[in-house]
Amino acid sequence: MTSGSPNNYRFKFWLSLFALLLLSIPFFIWLDFFLLAKLTGILVLILLLFAMRKWFAQARSNNNRVERVVLSTNDLFLLKQILPAYYTFDSSDQRILNDQLGLFLAEVRFKGEWSLKSQMIAGIMVVLATWQNGYTNKQSWTIILDEDQSVYLEDFPQITFAISEDSLKGASLAALLQHETIASLRAQLEILP
Repeated sequence: MTSGSPNNYRFKFWLSLFALLLLSIPFFIWLDFFLLAKLTGILVLILLLFAMRKWFAQARSNNNRVERVVLSTNDLFLLKQILPAYYTFDSSDQRILNDQLGLFLAEVRFKGEWSLKSQMIAGIMVVLATWQNGYTNKQSWTIILDEDQSVYLEDFPQITFAISEDSLKGASLAALLQHETIASLRAQLEILP
């Protein structure tokens, strides 16, 4: 969360304010100002929520983080058509796939004649290829689609793969992860920094 300068978050100000307010609560109780002690406690809570909201907004802007694309009902219908094994996934695996695919669609720039279906196929293939590695930041990726349906990364033209629904025909998640096309893409993506 401290990406960027910690001075941007003004931790010293907030921490000293919280310490002063929290130390004043027992003092007010000792002086029998119970109402003032309660109001100070409520003020601490409200200020803490406000400060955390500012800190997270600052961290989000410092990291240039993009929000993931939330898949619509039509996107999920298309996903289930492209990936028939989706029905056999656990609900947690389905959620991971949806989240990772949404991040892929939000972060990657596409060049060429892309349709939503071809973007989703490429996204599913990349998500499956990086399944064991977890999240990989793809904000610097530009994926180019050639006329022969060959796909490669602009900065790493040696990483190529063909988008094909045939490579996504597996009976289960384990079978998909072991598919030769996904395994080949996984091996190619390991050279990325």
